Amino acid sequence: MPDRRRIVRRRPAPALLAGRVLAAFLGAAVVATTGLVWYENKQLTDGTHTSTAIKGVKAGDDGYVPPHLGNDVNLLLIGLDSRRDMNGNDLPTQFVEDALHAGSSGIGGYNTNVLILMHIPANGGRVTAYSIPRDDYVERPGGNADVPGLGTIKVPDLGMGKIKEAYNDAKAYAEGKLTAAGVKDKAKVEAESREVGREATLRAVQKLTGVHVDHLAEVNLLGFYDVVKAIGSIQVCLKAPANDPIEDGAGTGLKLPAGVSTIDAATALQFVRQRYHLPDSDLSRTHRQQAFLSSVTHALRAKGVLGDIGSMQSLFGVVKNDIVIDNGWSVLDFAQQASNLTGGNATFSTLPIKGYADVPGGSGGKTSVNLVDPDLIKKTVTTAFGNDAAVAPPPTPVSSASAPSTPATPSTAATKTTITVNNGTKTVGLALKISGVLFDNGIAVTKTGNGGDNVAHTTIRYGTGAADLAKQIQTKLGTKTAPTADKTLPADSIVVTIGHDYKLPPDKPTKPTKPTSATSGAQPSTGAASTPGSNGINGGDDVDMSSQNGIPCVY
Repeated sequence: MPDRRRIVRRRPAPALLAGRVLAAFLGAAVVATTGLVWYENKQLTDGTHTSTAIKGVKAGDDGYVPPHLGNDVNLLLIGLDSRRDMNGNDLPTQFVEDALHAGSSGIGGYNTNVLILMHIPANGGRVTAYSIPRDDYVERPGGNADVPGLGTIKVPDLGMGKIKEAYNDAKAYAEGKLTAAGVKDKAKVEAESREVGREATLRAVQKLTGVHVDHLAEVNLLGFYDVVKAIGSIQVCLKAPANDPIEDGAGTGLKLPAGVSTIDAATALQFVRQRYHLPDSDLSRTHRQQAFLSSVTHALRAKGVLGDIGSMQSLFGVVKNDIVIDNGWSVLDFAQQASNLTGGNATFSTLPIKGYADVPGGSGGKTSVNLVDPDLIKKTVTTAFGNDAAVAPPPTPVSSASAPSTPATPSTAATKTTITVNNGTKTVGLALKISGVLFDNGIAVTKTGNGGDNVAHTTIRYGTGAADLAKQIQTKLGTKTAPTADKTLPADSIVVTIGHDYKLPPDKPTKPTKPTSATSGAQPSTGAASTPGSNGINGGDDVDMSSQNGIPCVY
């Protein structure tokens, strides 16, 4: 515990007020927020859980990458899929199951369902961040983890596996070693085994990307919820309506229309956790996480939190009980750099994958993974992180007195008309993607549905008063069959049924379909799907924090 008697309070310079975003994620998802830096580093970190994991990955360990030159910062944001507090106690059932519909404390273990590697240039350049899909099939190296009072725990090579499981598997191994050594303090076992999990995650990330992690921030379910609740409401934008009912123990219960919605903390958790009923499952969810980070940052700026010491202190008082940061983080040194992030001058991308595969593992004997090209990923990340300094400086921050602005809304005709898009093919998520095409053209779809799986030709039917909009939809989609009037439909309604003859625009490439048949043997079998270009399967459109007034629209 720092000696509070020697803390000298000083009035912070305005530039320091927009210094830092400390993560706030959640179990099946996550993310971070920005802001918060005042006075001295001792006061900021007082009461915050800290980690020595970065220093624990030493030269000679597999996954070690030497620190880079210069003052740029590589920050790893970790969203831990854990329904337990810092001492290993289950979070309240009423909170996890009843309020958030996030399942029991036994679900999720300690997987890192969110990994965002962020590069923050030292001289005011644009911030670049990459989400690492949680199911990427990668090498997970072992190493030596130093445990105070017990010496070194040698973590074996964890082998190939999902990158999200490096934390969980290493933690479980360390927990067994600590228990066998006679450590009975539950909180100590929890804290030290989590440290081993963090080190394993750092090794896996550094080995995959080829860059050194300078700082880390970790948050679990409770931390995410508390941060959003402290901020109040935030705005998010969807290209297609979301409907994720809770069925057979799965789903989040999220139901939101296309366009901009103002949501509370519980709904925000659903927003970033959803992975069913999305066009591309986990890849779509990473865009939700990125957009959420942008929306929270926008809310902090627009509501004046970043310019008000009292508001920042109050927010950090909530966050610091639930987060973990590395013990080498100098807040004052980082403050100026983080202003680029809080100013919205950042782009989020998702690392590409080659395809999908079934490999041995999981309760059913097989588990689906993302195949990756490590050489391509190293080249992508090291090149981007090395060249960001030359990008233009950030835009002028939003005034604290300004009201939150929203993305462009669909036309009046589109908003008063009920538009349904049905998928009449076997292509999963096609109706949602069509909704996105229309949304990008100013037409918001009301709902999506299933039109069977053997519709040959795309049709557009309309009720009274919707003929003009139906023709616009035909033009935007480029369908061959002209819209037809249908007296059985209500007035001001349109039903689009997508058939096998429809092809998505070439600038919106589809992702591969996960294989349905299990394969045998130790080697993965790739899913049969096209791979656009030579750079693997892109994770989708980039999320630009300066676009749409800080509220980017995603699926």
